[in-house]
Amino acid sequence: MAKKNRILGGAGEKVLLTGNEAIARGCLEAGVVVATAYPGTPATTILEKLGDVATELGFHAEFSVNEAVAFEVSAGAAMSGVRSLMATKMLGVNLIADPLTVISVTGVRGGLVIITADDPQQFSSQNAEDTRFFGMLAKVPVLEPVDGQEAKDMTRYAFELSEELELPVFLRITPRICHSSFPIELGEIHPPKRNGKFLRDPKRFVMISTFSRPRQKILNEKIAKAGIIADTNPWNRTFNFQNGRAVDDNKAYNTFGIIASGMTFPYVEEVLEVTKVNARVLKLATTYPLPQNLVTEFLREMDQVLIVEENDGVTELLTRALAQRKRLNVRIMGKDEGLIPMSGELNPDLVGDALEKLFGVQFREELTEPYIKAEKELVSQRVPALCSGCPHRASYYSIKEALRRKGMGGSIMGDRGCYNQGAYAPLEGIDSCICMGASIAMASGISHSGTNEPVLSVIGDGTFFHSGIPSLLNAVHNRSNIVSLIFDNSITAMTGHQVNPGTGVNLMGVHTGNANLKKIVEACGVERVQVINAFDTKRLIDAVMEEIDQPGPSVIISRSPCALVVERNVRQRKLKMYRAEVDLDKCIGCKVCMKKIGCPAFGWGDDPKPHLEILPHCNGCGLCVEMCPFGAISVPEKREGALGISVKPREVRE
Repeated sequence: MAKKNRILGGAGEKVLLTGNEAIARGCLEAGVVVATAYPGTPATTILEKLGDVATELGFHAEFSVNEAVAFEVSAGAAMSGVRSLMATKMLGVNLIADPLTVISVTGVRGGLVIITADDPQQFSSQNAEDTRFFGMLAKVPVLEPVDGQEAKDMTRYAFELSEELELPVFLRITPRICHSSFPIELGEIHPPKRNGKFLRDPKRFVMISTFSRPRQKILNEKIAKAGIIADTNPWNRTFNFQNGRAVDDNKAYNTFGIIASGMTFPYVEEVLEVTKVNARVLKLATTYPLPQNLVTEFLREMDQVLIVEENDGVTELLTRALAQRKRLNVRIMGKDEGLIPMSGELNPDLVGDALEKLFGVQFREELTEPYIKAEKELVSQRVPALCSGCPHRASYYSIKEALRRKGMGGSIMGDRGCYNQGAYAPLEGIDSCICMGASIAMASGISHSGTNEPVLSVIGDGTFFHSGIPSLLNAVHNRSNIVSLIFDNSITAMTGHQVNPGTGVNLMGVHTGNANLKKIVEACGVERVQVINAFDTKRLIDAVMEEIDQPGPSVIISRSPCALVVERNVRQRKLKMYRAEVDLDKCIGCKVCMKKIGCPAFGWGDDPKPHLEILPHCNGCGLCVEMCPFGAISVPEKREGALGISVKPREVRE
């Protein structure tokens, strides 16, 4: 019997949902018609959950080829008068900046909500940018929930606000919201009204300069209205904390205030409860635009106010400006004074440190020292690594071995995907990792710098579809002397095996046909294209060495399924997975295998002599067999997996 999807509970039920699941449920309660995204941790599961129920409930859900396309699809739906959602991590907001800053000028007719998951601690991101600046740039409202219940309810409200203002609306979350579980009281699911119709209005939607200039005034009026609406937003609330507890008595008078937003508010609550510091706290749900009257009245009663926020000091900046404009005599403190860290994720300890500096109270030792000690002493630290049997390890080995044999040095421009774990020793397979699609273009730049060393780039199949194609076109057009390797495992692996155009099935389980990488590359004008199995390292090494000597751009598609997908399919088909074996008579303990490929399935033994051990999670890929100079490693039988199993990334629903 199929297990009921947790986001499909009945109205009034209380269920345990993650923040991402709660947001997905909020979309259902709002009657979303079109939902889009490109996979990006920590926001990925929002669309996965919606994709699971889209066919059943009658709306459209998709993983688009990149974030810009995802936003434009949703914006088109919203222009047609229906409710649409676009979900992304904060780095994806960079890609939507161009259409976003214009769609805010045209406005929308149906609700358009953008879920943006910021990553202050950079758990899975190359920077820690703050989406609130994009709200200010595009002049669109930004909402911030403090927990899963607010995340669900604010998602539903965001659609209503978007329709009232005819503007896109940001809902800003962080990993602590996305991945934590919360008790959620469910509301009623509203069926999607899939009756979109685009009504022609060229002076509104054709953004040539003569039409766009008058609309700028309209946009300014809309964002001013958003500030007025924010003053009555029910999630903006003020609390009095007296002797460690929140009191309802509005007469309680504190001259020290705290403004907190998002997940920082529960941290403030915890610290005030423990330290017994008396404070008036404004829980801010609308971080842009600020609710000016509400904040002004809050500041008017305070001598000093601490702003507690993650990422950049956006609320601090806006609050200082408001206080100056209103000529309020209040000291506003936060990141600029060093009380709140300028970067990284906040926690109760860091909030407690700020109050210790201000009032001399202690928080850290009382509650959290045992946990800090346990983390340092009991939790083992490990370096991220490619999985056992990962085809990318074989590809990196082949590239490095080819460069070693050529003796010419060389640079390898990397890209975003699970293959960037190849940066660690012993592979050390990439020399850069900047953003999605940058590898090919940066390699082109190096090739035109006058270097006399080989220049290579590596990029995954999903990332190539995302933003690598324009860079490859550019490399062809400008005759860049580069070798680009596309690591094709036919899935978007790093974020949890989401579909992409090469998978052959979309998010809703519909067969779509596979995008042909080789034909796409050839259509870009690349004359030299080879497709090679990643584990055929002899052929792959020879191909890299051959292409290094050729002028102009060339492409090698290194192809083999993701090891996790292979293992899953082996289990489903009840096949035997053969592990590698070590012949102790031949193994001399040279550690060449460890030094060259460093597979996580390698261990070490000393009885009866130093030797390699194969751990249980080996899946018999056979790469180590080729590494061993003494023939001490073997796989009893050729595994069915990377070379033979037809893989499906998720259950296909006809």
